[in-house]
Amino acid sequence: MPKTCRLVLFCVVLTLLPFGLGGVAQAHAVLRSALPADGSLLPEAPPEAILSFNEPVQPISIRLLAPDGSETDLTDSVQGAAEVRVPLPSLARGTHVLSWRVVSEDGHPVPGALMFSVMEVTGTAPLGQERAPGVTLALWLARALMTIGLVIGVGGAVFARVAPPDRAGVSVVRGFVLLGAGSGLAHLGLHGLDALGLGLSALRTAAPWSAAAGTTIGPSAALAGAAAVAALISLRWSWVCLVALALLGAAYATSGHAASAQPQWVTRPLVALHLVALTLWAGALIPLGMALRRTGAPLGAFSAMIPYILLMLLGSGLGLAVIQLGMEPAVWATPYGLVLGAKLGLLGLAFGLAAINRWRLTAPALAGQSKARQQMRRIIAAEVLILGLILALTAAWRFTPPPRALAQAAAAAPTLVHLHGDGAMALLTLTPGPGGAMTAEIALTDATLAPLAAEAITLGLALPHKGMERLTRSAAPKAGVTGLWHIPALVIPQAGVWSIDLEIRLTRFRLLKLAGQITLQP
Repeated sequence: MPKTCRLVLFCVVLTLLPFGLGGVAQAHAVLRSALPADGSLLPEAPPEAILSFNEPVQPISIRLLAPDGSETDLTDSVQGAAEVRVPLPSLARGTHVLSWRVVSEDGHPVPGALMFSVMEVTGTAPLGQERAPGVTLALWLARALMTIGLVIGVGGAVFARVAPPDRAGVSVVRGFVLLGAGSGLAHLGLHGLDALGLGLSALRTAAPWSAAAGTTIGPSAALAGAAAVAALISLRWSWVCLVALALLGAAYATSGHAASAQPQWVTRPLVALHLVALTLWAGALIPLGMALRRTGAPLGAFSAMIPYILLMLLGSGLGLAVIQLGMEPAVWATPYGLVLGAKLGLLGLAFGLAAINRWRLTAPALAGQSKARQQMRRIIAAEVLILGLILALTAAWRFTPPPRALAQAAAAAPTLVHLHGDGAMALLTLTPGPGGAMTAEIALTDATLAPLAAEAITLGLALPHKGMERLTRSAAPKAGVTGLWHIPALVIPQAGVWSIDLEIRLTRFRLLKLAGQITLQP
């Protein structure tokens, strides 16, 4: 096996070593249910609030806004879990807002707010400052420059082991590595700003840095920084470049939409392989172009490596695209699909230029024809520009959840319906759960939104147009909470427009019936 082929194979094996075992988390956390229910009127102050998500989350900001506009930070009293329990202080009469920000397994922030009233409904002051618009642009730019710098820098360091560069080539590699490392540090702080919803001025404080370090972006940034250090060291001891390449692949496989998709024992290695292949290709181009001014010797080594590199790039990219988008053509119209389509278009253009170099110019350049080398250098410059655009474009995926994550959010989102009757109202919430069962929660109030006591509640469901007659299920009261009932494991056999009714026994001699319809998606 040629030396260059052994190098590519060794890089692949070294990169995949950290990913022998996959995780179990689902990307993009979704709030399943909340207690107290959003918009509820309570007869007394609750001791805690409970936020139930479809996966374990890490709380990074929990704030309680009182009726008088004062804020209480409750973040330190909360632990990360799928069911986040928030101990509440003594609450005054009026409307309170619990504002929360959590981070899901893919490292991205998920914000939300819960409003409830104690004894009476009042106005509330607005929540604190909104994030400055510049944060989003700065975050995208930092991530794009970090990826461009590290991919080209670490890739250049690896290619230096195959074809040692001159002093100018070493300076170029070092410059790109330092660009990637500096931008990576900025990306960490900006991610913290985005997670906390803060403006750019807060970057001078410890809060965003601490928040970002507590997410999966923290380990990812640490690995990326270690990759930069190893790449710089490799300019003196060339074998260290392999460690830098493995660390860089691991950094990008630690967080993000693609890496956190299921099954992770497949997606994490695919992300690492994709990044490694792109690094080996893009990083070799600038040193190769500089070397072609003097000699065509490095061209032979690059030509031997590139078929294996492109095969690895295409195979891993195809696998990730299938996992993220599935086989449904409609998802290509989503923002994520549009970014992927643009990336594929640019990648096809880069492949075309690479093919011209490989099949038309390599042989004459190796034969010493200066004109062929000059043409190859121009095409290499165009390849570098296109690959830089691709890396900048993929940084936009930070803001475009994949269709897979959107489908998860839709599947996990609760379905609500309001039912009204003579002197009473009910809010029925159906929340999807494991194994196809749903949790039904019924909040019963009178005409003034005050909790309404009842002796028994029966839920009826029917799907007449499909010949499914009325099913009945008895609800149980929630302990210690007036007007709140639930059915913990409600199995609804199929999707459709269901006719529903609630038989509410208020007293021994009074039975109230509320009816309506609810649409359940597949």
